[in-house]
Amino acid sequence: MASVEWDKNVIKGNMIIKLKNTLLIVLALMTFGLGVKANAGNPMDVGEVIFTIGEVKVLGSNSNAPLKRGDALAVGQILLTGSNGHVHIRFIDQAFVSVRPGSELHIEQYLYDQAEPANNRIKFKLVSGTSRFITGKAGQAAKQNFRLNTPVAAVGIRGTDFIAQVANDVTRVAVQQGGVVISPYTQSCNAQALGACDGAQSRFLAGSLTDAFLEVKAQGAVQLVQGQGRKSFALPRPEEPGVKAENGEKSTDALPVGMKSTQQLMWGRWSANAATPTGYELIGQNDAFVLYRSMGDLSLPSVGYVSFQVKDAQVFGREGHGTYEDATITKANLSVNFEKMRYATNFDWQFKETKASLYSRGTITDTGRLNADRANSNMSISGAFSGTSDEAAYLFSKKFSNDLNAYGLIRWQQ
Repeated sequence: MASVEWDKNVIKGNMIIKLKNTLLIVLALMTFGLGVKANAGNPMDVGEVIFTIGEVKVLGSNSNAPLKRGDALAVGQILLTGSNGHVHIRFIDQAFVSVRPGSELHIEQYLYDQAEPANNRIKFKLVSGTSRFITGKAGQAAKQNFRLNTPVAAVGIRGTDFIAQVANDVTRVAVQQGGVVISPYTQSCNAQALGACDGAQSRFLAGSLTDAFLEVKAQGAVQLVQGQGRKSFALPRPEEPGVKAENGEKSTDALPVGMKSTQQLMWGRWSANAATPTGYELIGQNDAFVLYRSMGDLSLPSVGYVSFQVKDAQVFGREGHGTYEDATITKANLSVNFEKMRYATNFDWQFKETKASLYSRGTITDTGRLNADRANSNMSISGAFSGTSDEAAYLFSKKFSNDLNAYGLIRWQQ
């Protein structure tokens, strides 16, 4: 590990460190280790208690004691609140977490690297109860490395202020600002990973849906619950931050940038504060694109084998966490057997000197969505047919072993 020149050390209960070059790197990793472990006897602080009331205590890292204002928190610790307990934590990157009554929250990872944001790693596990999360600089700079796990679902962020509740094998999430992506655990979405899961079972929720939340039950799909408000979520304390944008104004949601649309499909580049347009449903979203379909009746043929042609294609390559750069596709094909409700699609993708043949085969759901067979696909896709079935669109992504990623959106028409 590289040496660090200290400007000043003061030891008084906790070590307060000021770095001469103002570089703050906090390495706080899971207790079972990810190459470097925090010292259990002298854990590295990642947060501070700024408010507490009622029964609140912390477990782990040689501690099993009530919490009080000013206490430091470290990776590996578990926050427990009683029926009247409530605690607020401010993390090293200015993130805020409120743990409400009757809750158990684990701090599993918290790494903030101001100089290299791609190194940021944040992971919580909410076992029971209710917590509010407002992402700080680490989560904002590396959204792909933030994860909240619950017993039945994984939650990723898109620049976010959200509330999660866990009770009786049910997870509910409401968004106050920004957006979240939620998925039940599947073969492609496991608790060990970081970031949002993509795929047909993932769903996005934006803060613009103020009277809605997403719900996941054990071994069930993600469901959107509307019109019931948030009465089931624990009430906030007056000391919690208000829901405001960085400029102090009331938060607003914007459509993704560079939007395009047909009569029934809408798509564009992803924007962190994007909201689902009125009258549309979210079909798919990744770090590069978002795809919507207009709500309404769906009419899929019961027979027929149809070949679709490419009408629009926006494709990119991305090296590591760098910028998106233009790529190309050729030999694109989408074939559909409506009688058997199956599809097959493939194309050749090229980015600089890298070429790859990407393909996906799978089923078509009764809602017209594409459901990939993992054994017969080498890329991830999220897509659907229009209500009249004469056009389709999907997002695709592919991660290669050399830290190169392929992204794109393709619209097809008969």
